[in-house]
Amino acid sequence: MIKNPKVKGKDLESMFNISRRQLGYRIQKLNDWFKEHDYPEIERTSQGYFIVDDTIKDFLNVPIESTYQENEQVYTAYQRAHLILLMLFSEEEGLSLNHFSIDLEVSKNTILNDIKKLKELLQPYEVNLKYSRTNGYYLAGSEFEIRRLLMRLIDKVFTMHIAQSDIIKSLSIIDEKIELINKQITKIEQYLDRKFIDQSTQTLPYKLYLILRRIKHDKIVSSFSIGYDDLSDTKEYQATEILTSNYPNIPRQEKLFITLQLLSTSVQWSDVSDVQHIPELKKALIDMIVQFEKITFIKFNDRDSLINQLMLHMEPAFYRIRYQLSDVEGLENSLKEDYKELFHLVKLSSKPLEKFFGQSLPENEIAYLTILIGGSLRRQDEEIEQKVKAVVVCTQGTSISQLMLQELRSVFPEFIFLDALSLRDFNQYELDFDIVFSPMHIMTPKKLYITKTILTAQEKHELRQHVFGQLNNTMETEIQVEKMISAIREHATIHNESELFKIVKAQFEDTYAYSSVKASTLSINSTLNLQDLLPTNHINFVERVADIGEAIQLTANPLVRMKYVDPLYVDKMHAAFDDTYMVINQNIAIPHAEGDQVVHRTAMSMLILKEPLELSTGLKVHIFVAIAATDKFKHLRPLLQLRDMSQDDKAIKQIVQTDSKIDVYKIIQHFSKID
Repeated sequence: MIKNPKVKGKDLESMFNISRRQLGYRIQKLNDWFKEHDYPEIERTSQGYFIVDDTIKDFLNVPIESTYQENEQVYTAYQRAHLILLMLFSEEEGLSLNHFSIDLEVSKNTILNDIKKLKELLQPYEVNLKYSRTNGYYLAGSEFEIRRLLMRLIDKVFTMHIAQSDIIKSLSIIDEKIELINKQITKIEQYLDRKFIDQSTQTLPYKLYLILRRIKHDKIVSSFSIGYDDLSDTKEYQATEILTSNYPNIPRQEKLFITLQLLSTSVQWSDVSDVQHIPELKKALIDMIVQFEKITFIKFNDRDSLINQLMLHMEPAFYRIRYQLSDVEGLENSLKEDYKELFHLVKLSSKPLEKFFGQSLPENEIAYLTILIGGSLRRQDEEIEQKVKAVVVCTQGTSISQLMLQELRSVFPEFIFLDALSLRDFNQYELDFDIVFSPMHIMTPKKLYITKTILTAQEKHELRQHVFGQLNNTMETEIQVEKMISAIREHATIHNESELFKIVKAQFEDTYAYSSVKASTLSINSTLNLQDLLPTNHINFVERVADIGEAIQLTANPLVRMKYVDPLYVDKMHAAFDDTYMVINQNIAIPHAEGDQVVHRTAMSMLILKEPLELSTGLKVHIFVAIAATDKFKHLRPLLQLRDMSQDDKAIKQIVQTDSKIDVYKIIQHFSKID
């Protein structure tokens, strides 16, 4: 069926000596399998032909050695919808069902169904399919939106196994003019000192041809769609003169649109110094790579080379993202399936780029970044797929779960920690992982380690030894000790190997248990410290409080007064307070809650009680610190510093005994210094 789409059912019956019923049964079994594995089913036309979707052809990896002519190809409904859309850009007037039916050699009813699919293709754009008796079928919308659709359509059809002759026929394109534009593109590459990728050189001539044809028919983009200052000072704008030299009176905004196509076209190579002109882009890329290194504990050996590769990609991506021209649909889908953990980690690291662009990155652009970063990792023999992957599951709110995540990353730098999840999110989680850390028992077929939300140094040491004792991981202590003993044996005489083994093992255990204890403080992407969130005007003393409600109210008063939070947030903290886990080291209570819409600035405030408040657990607490966070990350470093302070009994005693805000602030400053 794939090699010869002209084969009919009766041909297969004769070829395999089977009955019509047997053929139908076998096709049904195939379709059952395809359906179970989310592939489109084999279709059968009214003429008796079979239509096999392109995804099945790609899955089976069958070389297609066609025994039929290109113009005899049988297309699926999805392909026909794209061909009809191409015809709508042919500049022919009065297109009707008859035109589509004759050109595609299918019935009018089939065309009506194809048009339904076509309308689905239009949904991402502000473009509608219209019909009138006078004009037939046509596209309605702003010219800029129609151009976006056209540019995306050209990229798409060349990846759909549609014969090039049918693409040209549907668009009513003149071959000689395409050849002329190809020659001009070669001149443009020479002028810009860059080489467009093969896929771009295949599609760019058609894009430019169709743009020029629409200009000729007075279909002009609005002068307000593109910023002149953004594009007019680029070499690409000058290069448009090469392309439009034979076309007089091209409007300025159209030259800008053509410039945009050149700027957003992916390149194989370019003079790297020429792509530095986008301000702050390189800094955002460096910050992204630093963030990736922090959350994965992987260092890139040749970071400069990787940054240059990313810059080469991100220059055209800058314009694709800004003007919503992102291409290569489906690339992210295959990557998310085959390299979903790496894709996820790159996406987590892309916050600096999102801040630079002022919007979320399209997933296909993240897919490009994933390819480049993955390639760099493979060159230095770092395979994320081979590393132990872990998740943290915690029902105790965002602050506590993120604190656990940062703590555990510091204890297990060899692991890839994918996410900190609520129980609900965990039950719907789709990424692959090997182990789970949680403060409670949860149902999971993977290895589960139940751990406290905040660990002492000794508890971290014990947890690490316990986990590596169960996992046959390459970083397990005994493996490292054996390697060390082997190296010593090669260069020295060992008189008591068993005793040496014990000594080296003890040294390894101490090193691995404690070397990363404070790394969590360094792994937060934030410049805020505890002293920034707890200035003296956020610190108050009172003799006593009647209950937890009054304690939270008095603690939060500075935040409400400064309008950092709405009064409703105080009520939310009271409702959410749980003294079974919102007390750090039995010393400091940390009321907090989800802050959507009611927290306007990341901040903290402190209340110090001369008489402790006894909580429902029996704990007596002198110090309350209210936490208000606008996101999941900004407050984490100060929270870790607050944890360090809570572990220092001397510091806690000094805070409780003093009456001076300055003295308290000096202690806070001390714990705000990162080693």
